[in-house]
Amino acid sequence: MKKKMLLALPWLLLACLMLLVNRPEPRLAYDTDAPVGHAVGQQAPDFTLTTMDGGSFTLREQRGRVTVLNLWATWCGPCVKELPHFDRLAREQNVAVLAIHSDLITDDVGKYLSHYDYGMSFAVDETGQVIASLGGSQMLPQTIVLDPYGVVTYNQVGSVTYEALTALVQSASQSQ
Repeated sequence: MKKKMLLALPWLLLACLMLLVNRPEPRLAYDTDAPVGHAVGQQAPDFTLTTMDGGSFTLREQRGRVTVLNLWATWCGPCVKELPHFDRLAREQNVAVLAIHSDLITDDVGKYLSHYDYGMSFAVDETGQVIASLGGSQMLPQTIVLDPYGVVTYNQVGSVTYEALTALVQSASQSQ
């Protein structure tokens, strides 16, 4: 009997090792099976940008809350006019807000922002790759709203008001 148990022990250890190695990857609470893209219903592609304050903004790290991306430029009048709406949203609601300046830089973005007391994050997409991955173009401003799972619920060119932003955030927080 002891001999049979000793012979079975290596097989039991091998079976346990195989189960351990082949177990499925754990899913995070905010993982989704949505295809990656920039259209409504798709999961926005992950990116990391250095923010103007020297930090970084990684999209995947925002999971669990609504994220609002604003594509803008200093030379775009409507973009500049709506920045206070995004700033107010960042200050008053539990949402991640990032204003991404286009790679079509004609002004010193840091110098421009130094004249304002914005509480939201700003970044410059120097290569244009992030903006392109989000479906951005030379048409500005553009607003992209993601639900807590990182799925696009809104992606449109054109100015927005604070009231429109709050409605978009509320809608995104109720999706899924």
